[in-house]
Amino acid sequence: MEADNKVSYTISETCILPSRGLIYDEQVNPEVELRSMTMEDEMRRQAYSETPNRVLCDLIENCMVKKPNIHVYDMCLGDYEYLLHRLRVVTYGADYNMIISCPICREVSETTCNLDDLEVHGYDESIESMKIIKLPVCGKEIELRFLTPRIMDNIATRAKEIKKKAKGLTVDPTYKLTLQAMIKKIDGQTVSAAALESFVSQMLMKDVNYLEQKSNELNGKVGVDPNIVCKCGKCGHDVVVPFRITNEFFRPQI
Repeated sequence: MEADNKVSYTISETCILPSRGLIYDEQVNPEVELRSMTMEDEMRRQAYSETPNRVLCDLIENCMVKKPNIHVYDMCLGDYEYLLHRLRVVTYGADYNMIISCPICREVSETTCNLDDLEVHGYDESIESMKIIKLPVCGKEIELRFLTPRIMDNIATRAKEIKKKAKGLTVDPTYKLTLQAMIKKIDGQTVSAAALESFVSQMLMKDVNYLEQKSNELNGKVGVDPNIVCKCGKCGHDVVVPFRITNEFFRPQI
């Protein structure tokens, strides 16, 4: 009798988007079920692409058993990064090896952190008021936009195109493109791409600095906290360190 070589996944988990689906223009079901990655999924992840965020979003989509009615590519960065972390946990577990520098004993050591200990910031009503800011110098009212993986890929692609066309360009256009992407409306109005570029180019740095800080605050309001508590491998003290995605994320040492 010929053996059945077909393998079905046995590991999955259900999770709720940090945004609870409440920040999107359309109604979004926040409940997602993820299965663990397979070898074929890993091959897709390693495929070369000029839009790396798209690759990871498609990977998450492919590993979804239950999907919301919005593609991961168009989710806010907080929801996207949260799903990326949950996919890693459901595939390899929560243990994550990191190299840390302890501020107590000043030794560098390898330690194992628990990804389930990462704090996740969920939606609250204060987000609505954070979307609208008033620039301190020019006084313009700005409606901020939640950045998405698609937006980040578009910025990188557009920057490459500008550099290619403008030979001899001595500045990187990525920063200006990112500032433009942060702005959804000016004084309640949606403006053309040309008008938006002109507006950003003429902004005074005090306004630019304020815009950037408020956008970062808004986008950091939802999702996985960028810091994690690890125990020093030398002295045993708890150390708060910035979380870094390394090779351990998708190809951990067993």
